[in-house]
Amino acid sequence: MHYRVLGSTGIKVSEISFGAWVIGTSMYGAHDRDHDMALIRRALDLGINTFDTADMYGDGLSEKILGEVLRGYDVNIFTKVGYEIGKLVDGKHVQNFSVNYIVNAVRESFNRLGRKITLLQLHNPPINVIRDKELHKALLKLVEDGYVEHVGVALGPETNILNEGLAAIDEGYESIMFVFNILEQEPGRSLIRRGVDRSVGLITRVPHASNVLTSRQDINFGPNDHRNLRDRDWLIKALDFTNTRIKPIAQSLGMDLETLAIKYVLSYPISTVTITATSIEELTKYVDAADGNYLNDDTVRALESLYAEFTKSLNE
Repeated sequence: MHYRVLGSTGIKVSEISFGAWVIGTSMYGAHDRDHDMALIRRALDLGINTFDTADMYGDGLSEKILGEVLRGYDVNIFTKVGYEIGKLVDGKHVQNFSVNYIVNAVRESFNRLGRKITLLQLHNPPINVIRDKELHKALLKLVEDGYVEHVGVALGPETNILNEGLAAIDEGYESIMFVFNILEQEPGRSLIRRGVDRSVGLITRVPHASNVLTSRQDINFGPNDHRNLRDRDWLIKALDFTNTRIKPIAQSLGMDLETLAIKYVLSYPISTVTITATSIEELTKYVDAADGNYLNDDTVRALESLYAEFTKSLNE
């Protein structure tokens, strides 16, 4: 495993970080506690030292399982707050970014994890929340009180990401998390440029574009699967474009789509790429791709050109 530094925080993070939305939840398939624990232990064996979760994953169960398995290990645990646990309206979680709610939510996350939170992130906040100076002040007080080491923003859903990411950087948040992959390069590339200029930690997610950039390419997700939020038409078009235009590049380089996807993201000056692995085999394959040998400039430019071609085709 190779490691990078998270912006100006000084935190050493593994290039591959573990997305714990697969832990204690049915967001990516059936939950099995023993399997979840085995995945976490395998991640440790592979050198992963950074785990990303949220209080809403399994209504706190993801944090509890992580806290239990990682107790005594010198690792980074990132978590997110902003959704009310156990509260659904029309089948959707309800957001609450009031200062009192967030402060209490962080304390509860701290207790579930059983340790100081390495990085606390606001979970998909709208731009007015990102610009809320009283909330930011309250988060910094949680740092001062010893609950949290650093604060950042996890951006989403994918509606106003560029402006929200730029606002988070301008407001002094120490990191941003955002979608970035071969098929979804913007606004990621723009955020990377600004983030590097401002020494902000850059955490990327969804490197495999919800299975499109994988060998199995299964886009028929179960009813409770989080990936069902994807636009079906986009998935179908992305799958066709991948097989006709991107897969030949992977083959010419002697690698599969999973490996190309990871190497593409890590060819940029990001801090870490957070992966979704539901099996030991997936987890091991993704980590193996992070070998320090990434794509040359010509290949990156070729994939950037293909992205422009793909986005143009979506509007035709």
